[in-house]
Amino acid sequence: MALFAIACSKVETEPGAPAPSVHTVRAGFAAGNPETRSRLDFGETQAQVLWSRGDAFRMLAYSPSDGKLYGRTYTTQDDGVTQAEFTASSALSGRFFASGYPASSFGRVGSHDTEDDSFVLITPVPSNQEAVPGGVAEGLNLAASWSTTPDADLHFHNLLSMVRFRLEGDVVPSLTSVVFDAMTTVAGQASAYLKDGEPVMDFSHNWSENGVPRSTTITLSGTFQEGLDYCIALVPAHLPGGFNMVFRDGEGHELFKHSSKALTLGRGRIVDFGTVHLGDSWEEEHTEVIEYVRQTAGRKKNVIAVLAEGYTEQELDLFEVRAKSGIDYLFNTEPFKSYKEYFTVYLFRAVSNESGASISDGSGNIVTAKDTRFGAYWGEDSYDDMRADTAKIRGFLRENCPEILAGELRDRDVPALLLVNDERYGGRCISNVNGWGYCLVPFQKNGLPISWGFPNDQAVNPRDDSEGSRKTTAAERDAFGRHTGDWRNTLLHEFGGHCYSRLADEYWGTSFVSSPSAISYHSWAIPYALNVSGLYDSVPWKSTLLDHLDEWVDLNPDYGRTGIYQGASSSLYFRWRSEPVSCMIDNRPYFNTWSRILIVRRILEKAGEAFDLEMFKAKDVTCDPVRPPVDASPAMLRQRAREAALVPVMPMLLPPVLEED
Repeated sequence: MALFAIACSKVETEPGAPAPSVHTVRAGFAAGNPETRSRLDFGETQAQVLWSRGDAFRMLAYSPSDGKLYGRTYTTQDDGVTQAEFTASSALSGRFFASGYPASSFGRVGSHDTEDDSFVLITPVPSNQEAVPGGVAEGLNLAASWSTTPDADLHFHNLLSMVRFRLEGDVVPSLTSVVFDAMTTVAGQASAYLKDGEPVMDFSHNWSENGVPRSTTITLSGTFQEGLDYCIALVPAHLPGGFNMVFRDGEGHELFKHSSKALTLGRGRIVDFGTVHLGDSWEEEHTEVIEYVRQTAGRKKNVIAVLAEGYTEQELDLFEVRAKSGIDYLFNTEPFKSYKEYFTVYLFRAVSNESGASISDGSGNIVTAKDTRFGAYWGEDSYDDMRADTAKIRGFLRENCPEILAGELRDRDVPALLLVNDERYGGRCISNVNGWGYCLVPFQKNGLPISWGFPNDQAVNPRDDSEGSRKTTAAERDAFGRHTGDWRNTLLHEFGGHCYSRLADEYWGTSFVSSPSAISYHSWAIPYALNVSGLYDSVPWKSTLLDHLDEWVDLNPDYGRTGIYQGASSSLYFRWRSEPVSCMIDNRPYFNTWSRILIVRRILEKAGEAFDLEMFKAKDVTCDPVRPPVDASPAMLRQRAREAALVPVMPMLLPPVLEED
């Protein structure tokens, strides 16, 4: 619904009002919305809509004669009934009427919509709510009614959604708060209006004056008892990425629950979570934390967490050796090397009861279970089904990361690298729209050398598929060099490229997208995949690099590698990258120029510093250690080829899993 020039205004007392005369209206809740109410009264199968003694709503009227809005407060003496009589000192006169319950929540309104004859009611939905057994605190059951006369029966519509749950476990009496984390906005200053005859509640207008800040979390505070119903009131929303719940006591203990199931919070509906089992004691698990890299630059903390997965108590020293080797490799690669002072890296010696990782059937179903700290698993005959338990990872960070415990960072601010004690080839990243991510990297192939080849097929035409594809020539392979490395190169690609820097893959195969198309991840609040483009004529690196390429080449001829090359994001056609070869193609310790710019921007952003292109140029290192020297002799190239032939070539891993909230 298009709302015209909404103007926020206070309701005035009607001028020239007659001598006080009681005006009575009858109000109930609209049929079909039995689950939220003025007062919650749960029955065996559903809850009743009950008015309480002293309930008051605010009736608003629009006067065409002077174009102003006027209001009256109507109060009831009825109690525990579904239909109630409300009285005010006198009736309002006007053309359009709207009523908001409770009266105190609707002190401000927007101008009416002449098409739908409705007001926009402006109301706060608090992010801090009181825990009330059997329902919600008074005043949280927001409701509204729209009519064309003040004398008709008013049918109120519940505006919010509710989450209901019960608690079980000996720790319940010690709880002081329950936090519902929707990972999308569910509280704050909101608007209620009619759209196609149905009430709508959303954040489509920014009511800044006296507004309540928006929030993705709602905290329910108070005392809690086992077996009783508790409710949280929220603005209706769809949560495709699931939700989190955090249970806390006054001593700083915390339990973290996560659901990845999509959830719809419908207006006027209750989502019943049933009984949440919290256990009989607050488990105290102390994990040894090693500060391996200490940040010395930046205004904000920029933390990386390296977690041991599938390492028993006796194997933690082995984890520490491997973790240090992997992190050393990351920070020996540009631009991480030149910006190392902006990082803190913790190694967490998390204990698992069994070594390795679980095995799945390739579709997420565990067929051989291992008792590990974070529930990592892999496909038995493939490497494309790789995941871990997100809730356990985030809960672990909340309980063990020093900056999170100190309140300086949130768990979603700290990317996690899981080193998995499983000697096989694999690795994958799971990244979220909110900027957080984790990746899994095993100690593959006993740490022996492996290599990755440049793709065999290339598009003939750099712009489209009109001339088909051709095979990569031997001369091109010689010019690029064949990269030989080990599991640390997977770490560089999966964590350094995908997880931390939010880069997409730049390799491709013989499959392809059918036509050019914008990449949706570019528009995320924290963008993803800006190193590739879905549109040839508007690549992200155009204004920074291509429009000034002569100036860049004058600084260093290596910048001349930058251009527009077809083939990226697994697609042979209609996806473009900025250089012929880089880490996001074959795991080599070289990120192309545009990726280095993106990485440095990301580093400085997380560290609270501004990106400066001239500073980048002054510190930038362009060396690709895999490429043969410019003056390489044919004999040197042949010797390199013989050495590379002795190392097994591994396929590239599948793209990261990208999750929206």
